[in-house]
Amino acid sequence: MKKVLFIEPPPVLDWTVNSKISKAGRRHPCLNETGEQTYSYQNLSCAAVLREAGFEVQYFHCSTQKLDLQSTKNRMVDEAPFAIVIMIEHINANVAIEVSRHAKENGIIVVWVGPFVTALYETEINNDCVDFILRKEWDYTVLELLKALLEKKPLIKISGLTWKENGEVKNNPVDHIISDLDNLPLPAYDLLDLGKFYESVFIRFPAATMITSRGCPFNCIYCSYPQTIYSHKHRVMSPPRVLREIKYLVNDLGVKEIRIDDDTFNIEQNRVVEICKLIVKEKLDFTFSVQCRPQLMTEEQAFWLKKAGCRMVLYGVESGNDEILKKIRKSTTKDEIRRGVLIAKKYGIDVLNCVMLGFYWDTKETVEETIQFAFELNAEFTQVAVPTPLPGTDYYKILDDNNCFLSKEWEHHDSVHHSSVELPQLKNEDLNYFLKTFYRRYYRRAGYLLMMFFRMFRSWGNFSQSIRKFTVLFTK
Repeated sequence: MKKVLFIEPPPVLDWTVNSKISKAGRRHPCLNETGEQTYSYQNLSCAAVLREAGFEVQYFHCSTQKLDLQSTKNRMVDEAPFAIVIMIEHINANVAIEVSRHAKENGIIVVWVGPFVTALYETEINNDCVDFILRKEWDYTVLELLKALLEKKPLIKISGLTWKENGEVKNNPVDHIISDLDNLPLPAYDLLDLGKFYESVFIRFPAATMITSRGCPFNCIYCSYPQTIYSHKHRVMSPPRVLREIKYLVNDLGVKEIRIDDDTFNIEQNRVVEICKLIVKEKLDFTFSVQCRPQLMTEEQAFWLKKAGCRMVLYGVESGNDEILKKIRKSTTKDEIRRGVLIAKKYGIDVLNCVMLGFYWDTKETVEETIQFAFELNAEFTQVAVPTPLPGTDYYKILDDNNCFLSKEWEHHDSVHHSSVELPQLKNEDLNYFLKTFYRRYYRRAGYLLMMFFRMFRSWGNFSQSIRKFTVLFTK
């Protein structure tokens, strides 16, 4: 039985077990200093497929397992896997390269996956520390690759495979996407200690993240997953399959809160309602949050979401200027966003608005308009970032074509802490100033503090979450 090791590397090269830095975010990965810890759902899905096929599977989540770079290298060699699988992310690609190089030096096959290498496979395959890159979704293709290697079969039929043969780069076309999500095994959550994962939006622990659909029919220019690995073809798990995974997390693994991290959970209204009705029928002891589009939110959805235990909805607001919303192809308006926020609040569901400051067309005035719009919406939580020009997106091409990059060193593009671009009407220092001051301006407003004061007393979870949040805000 061959061993396969999945590795989520340390956040930075010099990370230590005492470091406060962790990796947060999924679609737009970033570095974080508030203890956020996330994992790759796609890797866990792939690990489950491999395990069902008879492989021995292990998982290094280096931050939560307290593995610095050297410890990761040592443990990897001790485990002596047949192959390692690493989802490369732009913020710690340099760390992944160091781990991969050590693996190669010790005769371990190196497989890279994920949006980053799907977009940049033509250049990344030239790294001497990688053997294979699998583009698009990799749940099944990692298994196909490893079986072909073990059985010494030709690699030409493996969808989306890029590799080197006798010094020549080979690229197989991507000839399929996963249409039947119900047929995927339950992700290998048991490979992780879910009690060590934390996001500031959670109030009950242990908590987990799951994904119930893939592919978004919308065309936002900055969003990486639909443009790289998922496509714009919307595919869903059936409500019974969603319930099965939820019951496994809650009943078998003791999870108390779940974040459903679909690109857009509420594209199909009837499916949302049916999932919620199944949850209500089961009377499961957990809470959950969903990522939705505000213009698709209806009163019926909000009613059933709340009844099923949904306590928070995440909305991609992005801009408070209708012209900017058009340019980024958001396919919504400020009025539609207002309406979606009001519906959620009406049914007692917390709102987390995601806002981006500094698109290519922004000015200081339009950024301030976005900030004031965030104040007006007055969501319980608002997350801010500078739009990251992720490889494979149309937004990356716009900035690249117009020479907006100050650095092509990917670890410098951390959308939450600093920007490494300069725009026609916004200097780099302007972008970083808006990032630096937004949270203080937003979370210290009298109207916000009053709203959150009353919210604190709804539950012990709300109270402890508020204390954590305000401790960070008022001690920095």
